[in-house]
Amino acid sequence: MTETGNFYEIKSHGQVPWLFSGQKEKKMEEEYQKIIQAIENKRRFGKASGREVISRFLPAMGNPDRGMKIIHIAGTNGKGSTAAGLARILQELGFRTGLFTSPHLIDYCERIQVDGQPIQKAEAAEIGRKILTREIIPDDKKREELASVEDTMFDDSLLMALLYFRKMTCDYVVLETGLGGRLDSTSGLSQNPLATVITRIGLDHMKILGNTLEEIAREKAGILRPGVPLILAENDPSAAEAILASAEEKKVPVYLSSKDKALAETIPCSLIGSYQAENMANVLTTVRVLFPEMKEEALVAAAGKAFSDIHWPGRMQVLSEDPFLLIDGAHNPQGVHALKEGLVKLYGPGPYCFVMGVLADKDYHAMIREILPMAASFRTVTVENQRALQGQELAGLIEADGVRASSYQDPAEAIGDAEKEAEEKGLKTVAFGSLYFIGEILKINAENRIRSGDQHSFSDGRRHLSVFCRYQKRLMV
Repeated sequence: MTETGNFYEIKSHGQVPWLFSGQKEKKMEEEYQKIIQAIENKRRFGKASGREVISRFLPAMGNPDRGMKIIHIAGTNGKGSTAAGLARILQELGFRTGLFTSPHLIDYCERIQVDGQPIQKAEAAEIGRKILTREIIPDDKKREELASVEDTMFDDSLLMALLYFRKMTCDYVVLETGLGGRLDSTSGLSQNPLATVITRIGLDHMKILGNTLEEIAREKAGILRPGVPLILAENDPSAAEAILASAEEKKVPVYLSSKDKALAETIPCSLIGSYQAENMANVLTTVRVLFPEMKEEALVAAAGKAFSDIHWPGRMQVLSEDPFLLIDGAHNPQGVHALKEGLVKLYGPGPYCFVMGVLADKDYHAMIREILPMAASFRTVTVENQRALQGQELAGLIEADGVRASSYQDPAEAIGDAEKEAEEKGLKTVAFGSLYFIGEILKINAENRIRSGDQHSFSDGRRHLSVFCRYQKRLMV
């Protein structure tokens, strides 16, 4: 028996080679799941900050990030869309571009992309194995010194991304922070970025980052480096003042992206939602800073092509037109406010049938108050996460505010019942909350499409929904 390409061929018996290809694919998938599960099962926070861990690992690895042209992005809301938009326009300009974001919605590989394509599972498994076994550190003595260092899931993900981007010889790399900025793993690089971007600041992760916008902004401003330009989004005055004070202290040139918002509003974007103009303004200003010689016509032309082809699932994404279903990863009060404004602008004031799932460490009281006036009803779901708020508790809080709510364990059942009510009353269904919750919905979508073999719809045994997520289709190829 000999191995040929991606399958085994038994010459003596003349069996058809593809009969054995599935065995190898199954083995590869099992290995991938085993390694990624080992990475994901690591602690969320270690004894040392992510910045300290990465700053110790990279020199022992030979500083694989050295020489990379990096754009570092922090913020509370909009940093993911900004990162995706920036990566896409850099690709449009002819540069091979790496993109590192979190969390993933369906599959771990979404976190690490080059030119819009997620890292292959086999590649992720191989690099992941070397990270887990410390093979990424060639020197035995250095490996022994780092044996006691507790690296987290996010640390390992960043290391994997940097090693992959190095292998793929990326021209530019867009890095999104995981949490905060000052102590984040992405702040532990061995060199300064070409530019930093701070998007809109909101009240999130308050137990870790601070209780006020000013305190949180200071943490986000921790990504600033002396002399490295900052692209700053429109922000609450207290947040902006804190960031500008830090920039002045470090002698950082500041470029306000609000100046490009009017232009961004004239360029069609595949990401719906009125707030996306602000995110795309961040992109435009960053490109101006990176390429000061670029003519306006060239910038507008590149943005026109790039913005119409950005794939960033789970952000005001319409999964179905009939019955209508929109999903959005609004998981803090500012995000829900942006969702509300987007719904009003696109579809009117409602009422809507909402499906909601959140984590217990979020300001869900404020989220409820923000969206409550637009609600006909709520279905709540317990997210599959250790930090999840129980759906029953969330439903009780909503009902205490005078709106009908019921809790579910199964997201598909909750959505199906919401769609049924919406269809009977001529309303629309909107599912929002934690990105983990949105990921569950997208995963159900993808799994049922594969099972049914239908490229246009899927069935969960109760409901049928049309799917327009080109990103998912790419993941399944």
